[in-house]
Amino acid sequence: MAIIRTPIVDDDGSGTTGTVIDNAWKQELYTQIDVALAAILQPTYGSWTPGDASGAGLVLTVAGAAYCKVGRLVWVMAHLIYPATANSAPAIVGGLPFIAVAGIHGGLYQGFGTPSFNGWIQSGGAAINLLNATTGATLSNAQMSGANFTFHGSYLTT
Repeated sequence: MAIIRTPIVDDDGSGTTGTVIDNAWKQELYTQIDVALAAILQPTYGSWTPGDASGAGLVLTVAGAAYCKVGRLVWVMAHLIYPATANSAPAIVGGLPFIAVAGIHGGLYQGFGTPSFNGWIQSGGAAINLLNATTGATLSNAQMSGANFTFHGSYLTT
């Protein structure tokens, strides 16, 4: 953001201009910095729609899903119910509200549910891979069959 400059006026009574930063100019600069920071750091909130990204065409029941974004940091949460399925494709939840930064993986932490899982947000994508919390192995849709769970996590956007 460009900083708007105004001519310096001798408002401090020192009789000098251009050699000291007078109070009016300082206040204008500080105000512009505050406005720029507020625009960057102003949190935004919303809902998002998680969905099956495994390619199996599963319809997940979404009991709730929300996000909070501050600058480039996004925090997501959702309460999902997986349908009954025997599909062996890796369990992937898609539809994240913003694309993750390429080369950086976001963390995902389970709130409650079975099976116990962790996850990671795909680098440069908008999906979450679900992993066994103990072994780190990828969970399949069949292993998530009928699961009722809540999770939350965070990641950086591009």
